[in-house]
Parts: sequence; C-alpha cells; structure tokens
Amino acid sequence: MRDFFIALFSPLAPRLRRIHPNVLTLFSLLMGVLAGVSFVLTRFSPLYFLVGGGFIALSGMGDSLDGIVARAHAKTSRTGDFLDHFVDRLVDVAILSGLAFSRGAHATLGFILIVLALLHSYLGTQIEATLGKRSYAGTGKAELFVAFIVFTIPACFLSDWHVRVGGHELVFADLFMLVLSLGTAISLAQRFRRGLRACRQVDGREE
Repeated sequence: MRDFFIALFSPLAPRLRRIHPNVLTLFSLLMGVLAGVSFVLTRFSPLYFLVGGGFIALSGMGDSLDGIVARAHAKTSRTGDFLDHFVDRLVDVAILSGLAFSRGAHATLGFILIVLALLHSYLGTQIEATLGKRSYAGTGKAELFVAFIVFTIPACFLSDWHVRVGGHELVFADLFMLVLSLGTAISLAQRFRRGLRACRQVDGREE
C-alpha cells in the first residue's frame, strides 16, 4: 500500500518545489496531533470521529509527500530522514493515545496497542540499522492509516454500541483496538522472524 500512495501523490511533487520536505513532515505531525485531539473530543460528540479521520488523511498525505518531494527535487538529507522517522512515531502515539481516550474506550487496550505499534516500528528501524536496508514487509503505517480512516466512519454511528465480554463492556473503538493489536502482533512476529533469518544468512556468509 506504501507504493500505491507514492504513485498517487507523486504527480503533486512538481507543484511543491518551493516547499521544503521538512515543512511537510511537520505538517504531518500537526495533523496527527489534531487527529488525536479529535478522538478525545468524541467524548462530547461522535462526529469528531469523522473529523479525526480527515486529519489522519491529511497527516498521511504529508508523510507521503515529504519523501516524494525530497527525492524529486534532490533535497534528501540525513536531517530530514531523522526528523521523518521521529515524527512518524510521534504521530503514531498522538493518534493511538487519542483513540485510547475516545468515547467509551478502555485506555488499557490503547496502551497495549501503542506498545505493539512502537515495537513494530522499532524492529523495522533496527533491521535497517543492522542490515542496511529497510523492511517494509507486513503491516506498515500506510495500512494503519487506511484502517483508521475506514474505522472512523462506522465509529461515528456506532460509538455507543457495546458488547459484553468476560464481564466487561467493550465499545466499537475497543473492538477496533483489539483487532489492530492482534494484527500488529502477528506482523511484529513475522517481521522479527524475517529479520532474524536475514541476520543469520549474513552471519553465515561472513564465517
């Protein structure tokens, strides 16, 4: 899905020649924070789920465009790469924290999801640091953003729906976090296995 968004937004690159890629990165951060705030505000009105989905879409657009513009206009830099990776994690935490404190949601599920998402992202970065190439296999940020945008539509209309599981009432946001946590955990395990296998192959060639 990452390649799809690169192809989708690449035609915009020539129009953004005068905009520095780091500005787009910071735009992505601002939109991500506003998305998290919007999710918290669903405590007052479920319509804020849709607002949050709109901010997530804008954040994802900024995150895609910063790299596209940097490569198209020869503005790539270590500073930009460093900033992009760090901002990505800030956006993840902002959005997931907002979801954890959204209308009727259980914060504990949000905390678990945040930990899994950060571990998943860290593992990709560690594979890149160890092997010199980034692993984009499995569930990535693009897939996560699409899942969130899709989620906000039914969440707006089913915000007060709930189901009782093991003596606990779970709202629609809780079920979404459970599914997302399970998917992230599976992707984390797969990425770890592939990374470990790749490291062993390199170690075998060096012996």
